[in-house]
Amino acid sequence: MVATTAAVRTETRQQQIDRLIERHIRDRNMDPRSIEETYKFTHVGIELDPDFFEARLDMGWGFFKDQPRYLDHITRNMIIFTYLAYRRSTGCFHQGRKGVMMGATYEQMVEALEAAHTAGGGLTLHHGFEAILRMQKEGLVPGCQEGPWNGHWVQFDYRPGVVVDPMVELPMPLSAEQLEDNIRRYYSAELGASQIADDLIYASRIDPEFWSRYCRLAWGVYQAKPCFLDPIRRELMILGIYAFQGRTELVEFHIRRALLMGAPVEALMEAIEVTFVGSGNRILFDCTRILRKVTGGAVLKGQVPVEKLKIA
Repeated sequence: MVATTAAVRTETRQQQIDRLIERHIRDRNMDPRSIEETYKFTHVGIELDPDFFEARLDMGWGFFKDQPRYLDHITRNMIIFTYLAYRRSTGCFHQGRKGVMMGATYEQMVEALEAAHTAGGGLTLHHGFEAILRMQKEGLVPGCQEGPWNGHWVQFDYRPGVVVDPMVELPMPLSAEQLEDNIRRYYSAELGASQIADDLIYASRIDPEFWSRYCRLAWGVYQAKPCFLDPIRRELMILGIYAFQGRTELVEFHIRRALLMGAPVEALMEAIEVTFVGSGNRILFDCTRILRKVTGGAVLKGQVPVEKLKIA
């Protein structure tokens, strides 16, 4: 039995299919080879159930087009690039390629992976670097895509000094006092991370050699090297991976950090929404629940006042 709809059609089924396939290609606005290698399989679904894809193409990259909303499309592609690198997805290459075509430098792509790798591990780096190496071998030049949004970055009103990461100084290992102080100041009580700090201090007392180096890699390195992304964007790269892992305490910690640094609530929400494309609604729902908790349930727009974010 085939269900019917009361909607009056003004086009044939084949016309609808052709229109949706054309829209899918237009909205993604990717290198034609990316469509051919990975995303043309969506066209199978369009041909078999075009009515479903009328709704589906209003979401995902049919919703997040090249034009900025609260995030620019370069940042959106970097977020999904790092997430798909963690998930070992073939889409990692194509989403990363799109970000580079729109203006991300290779150094920025690498730093996005470096930020994500704290949550996703070395294989996130491996799969991301594999994609970047392929882009370089193919001669992909950053910013090669023509269009009004090429090279356009949404500028955040960064609040310097609100979140200050502790210095991780060489030589290694840190003294016991330095190490515990670093952990306690980074995973601070006012950011709701006391339990995380307690756990890591316990671990550091067992193996200070390892945990000294962890502190340096997780945050200290960004104080010592040239940085290619702003601190807010580095926070955005990590959220989807922690949420997929079910690490709600770390999602809350990094959402709180990003908001304190000056990320608008809408930008945080959009960073969460972007991951829906590659993961379904688990990340979307979990991160939204945590964002609601962090903001006290208030429907806030723009920057959240510092006093509303810090835990006394």
